[in-house]
Amino acid sequence: MGATSEINSKYPSINDLREKAKKRIPRFAFEYLDGGCNDEVNMHKNNSDLHQIELVPRYLREHKPISLETKLFGKTYSAPFGISP
Repeated sequence: MGATSEINSKYPSINDLREKAKKRIPRFAFEYLDGGCNDEVNMHKNNSDLHQIELVPRYLREHKPISLETKLFGKTYSAPFGISP
């Protein structure tokens, strides 16, 4: 069964999920999970690191041909293979 990516119309963003969790779980548990630890240092580091990620599309560029060749024990095969009982 393959993974699919669908947008849940009830919760289109992480903040929507956060607000739902805030209403559903006990306050102490929500604050523990939501707040991070040590003055929220790790939470701020994670957010900072995530904001530094930039996805850059690479349209209309030359791409090398894809090869499925694989080497196993010094022998080259044109495509990967599997062995099953």
